[in-house]
Amino acid sequence: MPKDYASIALGVVSMLLSFVPVIPLQLLGAVAGGCGFVFGRRARRADYRRDLTSTVGMVCSGVGVFLCLLAPVLAIVSNIALLFMR
Repeated sequence: MPKDYASIALGVVSMLLSFVPVIPLQLLGAVAGGCGFVFGRRARRADYRRDLTSTVGMVCSGVGVFLCLLAPVLAIVSNIALLFMR
């Protein structure tokens, strides 16, 4: 499988895992999105004709990482806020 298509697949998996309400799976999705972003950059540098698919993979992966890390960060911030409210 070419790296640009792997990047798209990992980005989609990352976005799908972001909706699972289990934090360890969301962190796994963030790792998958990071790997997808790296694959997209490598595919773009290797062949300029794969620019569009590499860009799609990098955007999907970036959005997936953002969504996956949003819930754990908000959980930590809310726990810290609750700690100071006591």
